[in-house]
Amino acid sequence: MLDRSYLLICLFALIAMFGGGLIGLYVARALPSHHLTKESGAVVKLSAAVVASLTSLVLALMLSAANGAYSVNAGIVTKLGSDIIQLDHMLRAYGPEADAARVHLRDYAGRKSEELFPAAPPPSRDSRGTADLLDRLLDSILSLTLPDRRHTALAAQALSITNQIYAERWLLWENPGTTVPAPFLFVLVFWLFLVFVSFGVFAPPNLTVVASLFLSALAVTGAIFLILQLGDPMHHSWLQISGEPLQRALLEIGRP
Repeated sequence: MLDRSYLLICLFALIAMFGGGLIGLYVARALPSHHLTKESGAVVKLSAAVVASLTSLVLALMLSAANGAYSVNAGIVTKLGSDIIQLDHMLRAYGPEADAARVHLRDYAGRKSEELFPAAPPPSRDSRGTADLLDRLLDSILSLTLPDRRHTALAAQALSITNQIYAERWLLWENPGTTVPAPFLFVLVFWLFLVFVSFGVFAPPNLTVVASLFLSALAVTGAIFLILQLGDPMHHSWLQISGEPLQRALLEIGRP
């Protein structure tokens, strides 16, 4: 499932670039011949090369930032699954008194998995119900009696892991989403529009040129699409983060 706004942004970018190339072809036919001399062409091409170089650099930086956001969120999900398994092992080792805490942990893990990786779009990014389940888990751990040093150490480790799960929950909830601000993206598309206009002005108006302009615009649009998808990995997207770590954690903590 793809975010419709991203598709609209990519469609707008494709139309702007390909349309810019066609505008360049049309303008070239309307301009006086002395505007299309070799000297004029050299200046226009040099100016276009400056904008194209700047655009390439910006696209590379955007792709790097988006890939970083994807990797960070994927790492948080993996760490969350690992902490859930480790916490369940601590509670299991504590003994029967921690069974209630284990039940709360299973409830939280199941709800969190459905919340992050649902079959249908959720009503909100993080529901109050999931937070309440985590609070109940914390209360259960804090309510454990500490009859000896062994149980005290297990309870302390369980509390530490629970605090880590709280931190991971907030990191996922505070995910900034797309790493590309809308005004910045608009400026980038405007630069690409200018570059394609310059391509069309000094190109011969034939089918090969038109096809080349379209394919080039499509390729750049694909790069913008990947940047948007990588920069927002927690939404329903083509490149959504895998929920397998949480699924494995659910299977592990589901053992009696």
